[in-house]
Amino acid sequence: MFRMNLGSEPPSLDPARVNDLTSFTVLQNLMRGLTVIGPDGRAIPAVASRWDRLDGGRRYVFHLRRDALWEDGRPVTAQDFVYAWRRALDPALASEYAYFLFEVQNAKAWYDGKLGDFNAVGVHAPDPYTLDVRLTRAIPFFLDLMASPVALPLREDVVARAPQDFTEAGRFVANGPYRLSRWRHEESLRLTPNPAYYGSHPQVKAVEMAMIADANASVIMYENGELDFIETTTSIPAFDARRLRARPEARTRLLHRLSYVGFNAQAPPFNDPRVRRAFALAIDRSAFPKLLKSGQRPWNGWISPGLPCASPEAGLGYDPAAARRLLAEAGYPDGRGFPRVSLAFQTQYDLLKEGEILQSQWKQTLNVPVALENMEWKAFLTRLRQNPPAMFRLGWFADYLDADSFMGMMTRDSRNNYTGWGSAEYDRLVAKAAITGNLAGRQALYDAAQVILLRQDVVIAPLYASEKLWLVNPRASGVRINALNLIDLERLSLPKPN
Repeated sequence: MFRMNLGSEPPSLDPARVNDLTSFTVLQNLMRGLTVIGPDGRAIPAVASRWDRLDGGRRYVFHLRRDALWEDGRPVTAQDFVYAWRRALDPALASEYAYFLFEVQNAKAWYDGKLGDFNAVGVHAPDPYTLDVRLTRAIPFFLDLMASPVALPLREDVVARAPQDFTEAGRFVANGPYRLSRWRHEESLRLTPNPAYYGSHPQVKAVEMAMIADANASVIMYENGELDFIETTTSIPAFDARRLRARPEARTRLLHRLSYVGFNAQAPPFNDPRVRRAFALAIDRSAFPKLLKSGQRPWNGWISPGLPCASPEAGLGYDPAAARRLLAEAGYPDGRGFPRVSLAFQTQYDLLKEGEILQSQWKQTLNVPVALENMEWKAFLTRLRQNPPAMFRLGWFADYLDADSFMGMMTRDSRNNYTGWGSAEYDRLVAKAAITGNLAGRQALYDAAQVILLRQDVVIAPLYASEKLWLVNPRASGVRINALNLIDLERLSLPKPN
């Protein structure tokens, strides 16, 4: 048995509702879509064995594998994709990633209630093994979008039998390398190899995924042989990273991930852009690698390093004098009269240390006391969706290797934008950049969009890019992690006991 730590309870395994890394780590190994993200971070064939790219990239005809089966032996059909996409585009479902499917012709109109017939949406199944998709525009990352959870197939009969809990063990029907055998909520879940899977079959009895919030405990368990895999995202606290880095089985890589502070631009006092700008200017990013010492790279742009069009200086830098001046202009000289505010974040030791750094900087520069409010991950996401805090700390992993994965997240169509802010001009620039083939042209458009996002309206303040550290028990092989932080266990192998 291969044992790892998720760190927390997955909020959902419903493909249309998954919007966090914890849930996707599980779903990545249970399900396969038309494509899957490969080791290099690019889409490769999965349920679709091949496709025809037509009309200059505005139409794709996917040809499905005949040996792609659900775990109960039924074929995965094109209609399973049509049903899943129609369900995800139902506004009543409130899918955070529905906007990924807005690239499909008329999908946005259907979502907005302006279209009464789903047959007019550009996804059709002319036969069980052909999926015809028509797009509103040609975008270079469409095949990457098809690997995302919201684009995964679903069986209508499975959902109909248990609409509220079809994701539970015993009801969930997988089509990937593993099946969901057990889910003890808030404790652990167990994946076992799926014999109906068309691809490589994991050479393990099971994968046990624990939900241990304490990263310190995870390190101890790994060193005692009770866990086979630990990583900085869930299971390695910052102060242990330097020591563990020296172990022979340690591996590192820079992720396409940015940490940031978000502001609720709809509620006082952060409905005033001068206040948001003051708080952003008061952040000294150089403190994070010095104090956390676990691979942080200060970064104030909103496109991660290593992606085309990235710029480390796109946002506001550290300027205490300007921060104090702006806060005074907003009516709070030397912080006097500023209302009580808090910074909300997920319960995790490293995030608490990070919050304390920010808390100290805002107090020192602005003379504003900021409370720290930590919440269990599932509760934190619910709060962000329903009643966003004044300030919140989040991280964003790229869903695909393109600047649009970051820039598109802050558009008005994105339900992952929790700031309450939107800008028609920002949306226009991002939409135009997505279809601009010339790199210099894209750079200019994204630079202009980041001026609006990070300097003019200042609704988020990027903090740093992350380096990932992970350790795998030397007895295990086949654990693959790419730059998008997707953990693929399809080729996992453990030696049989003597």
